[in-house]
Formats: sequence, C-alpha cells, structure tokens
Amino acid sequence: MGHQRLGTLPRSKLWRDVVELIDHRADVGEVAAATSLAAEQSMIDASQDAAVQHAFYLIAKIPLAAREHEFEAALSALGIPIRKGPLLTDIVSGLMEAIDARTRQIGGRSDYGEIAQLSAAEALYAVIGRETRDLFGVDAVITQSAIAGFATVKQFAVLARDFFSRLTRRHIDYYLSRELSKHVGPARRFPSVREHRLFEDALDLHCREATRVIKEYSGEWLSKHNYEGGIDPAKAGRFVSYAAQKIRGELRYRRNARVIA
Repeated sequence: MGHQRLGTLPRSKLWRDVVELIDHRADVGEVAAATSLAAEQSMIDASQDAAVQHAFYLIAKIPLAAREHEFEAALSALGIPIRKGPLLTDIVSGLMEAIDARTRQIGGRSDYGEIAQLSAAEALYAVIGRETRDLFGVDAVITQSAIAGFATVKQFAVLARDFFSRLTRRHIDYYLSRELSKHVGPARRFPSVREHRLFEDALDLHCREATRVIKEYSGEWLSKHNYEGGIDPAKAGRFVSYAAQKIRGELRYRRNARVIA
C-alpha cells in the first residue's frame, strides 16, 4: 500500500460554503466550524486510523512507563527505541520512530498518521518541556520524574487536551491553509500577511477552546482504565473515536450558537 491521502474537499458544496464565509469576512469560529463540517467524514476516518490511535496510545503509556523502576525497558516494550538515560528529546524522537514502525506494520503511511505523529511529538515536547525548561542541569532522572507527573488525572488531562488541540488544528489546516493563502492582498480578506497571521492565531485558540471537552474526562479515563487492567491499544482506539465525536459536536455547537445569535 502507498501513502493514503485525505479526501479532496474543494469540489464539495460544503467547501464552497467555507470559501464564501472567508470572502464575506466571517469570524474565525464560523470558518473553523464550517471547515470541520465539510471535513467531518475525514475527521471520522482519521479517528479510526491505526496510526492516529497508536499515537494516542503512546501518549497515554509514556507517563505510565515513567513510573516504572526500569523506565528504558518499559519504553522499549512500547516499541520506542531509546538510549540509556534518555532526555525528553530522545523520547520524542523514539515516539516518532515507534509511530513510523507502526505505519510500516499496517502497510502504508496516511496523512492522518503524519498529522497525529507531529501532534503527539509536539504535545510531548511542549507540555512536558514546560516542566523542565527552567530547571538547571536537567538529566535523565529529572526527565523521568517530570514525565511520570503526567500520569496523574490532572496532568494527563492537560497532555491529552494539547494533543487533541494540535490534531484538530492540523486537520482543519490541512484543507484551510491552501484556501486562506488565496485571500491575502489588497482588497482581500487579509490585506496583509499580518492579518493572515492574526487569523491563524485565532484559529489556534478556537481549536484549543473546542477541545476543552477532552480535558473534562481524559484524566479520569486514564486513571480508570489503568486501574481496570491497564491501557491497551483497543482502549486507546475507542478513546480517540469518542474524543473525535465530542470535538466535532463542540465545533457544531459553537457554529450553531453563532447562527442563532
């Protein structure tokens, strides 16, 4: 199998609605919601993609592995190649290699998988990195301790939300970025690159707000299922499907609220 690409939305009626909203200077929430509606089947397909589900599985398991006495052995058991005494950059690199290995195992790379791989790596590096960035002399012991802290209900909720925020944003951007670039210039939706950048920043914030619903139950999910037999790929896959459903619902709700207003 070759590289599986996302569908082509620009020919659809729903996509033409997105373009019309951009032309009429609709706010970022309306554009984001309309894009997610046009891409809804794609978002459903992405949530069922094995590489996407595996990326979240690793996001959930790495903090739990950090609680083990033999951290490197626990990472290796997850298929994450690692050197002795790994730092965060080593673990992020190993995560990406593990997802690559999973894509080869299932027979082909998809755009969904690439989006999830980047989202997982960025989430780990950004969220866990904040815990060690200001510490002097960060070593493998400090790194492991910082990662283990994200196996708690509260902290895992932050990590999971960041992953799904990035995943949602990248998915929407996969379609939207190509269209937005056509609307930069005098007398257009974005008179300058600055206005375009401000719109992109607002879209980032919108996606983060839309994934707040994930934060409400992801930490409890990790705690409950880890206690009840442990986190396995099947449980992680079901979480991804449910999370995608909740995010699509939140984006629709925000769109409908604007229409009613």
